[in-house]
Amino acid sequence: MIMAMPQRDETIEAIKRLDALLEYAVMHGDEAEAERLRAALRKLTDKV
Repeated sequence: MIMAMPQRDETIEAIKRLDALLEYAVMHGDEAEAERLRAALRKLTDKV
C-alpha cells in the first residue's frame, strides 16, 4: 500500500509518539498502559 507523503508523515509521527509513550509506561511499571499502547502500535503498523 502506497501512502501520500503527508499521510505517511502523520503515520510516522504517530508511531514515534506511541513509542515514546510506551517507553515511559514501561519505565514506570504501568503494564496495563504499556499493553494498550502496544495494541495501538500494532494496529497502526498493520495498516502500513
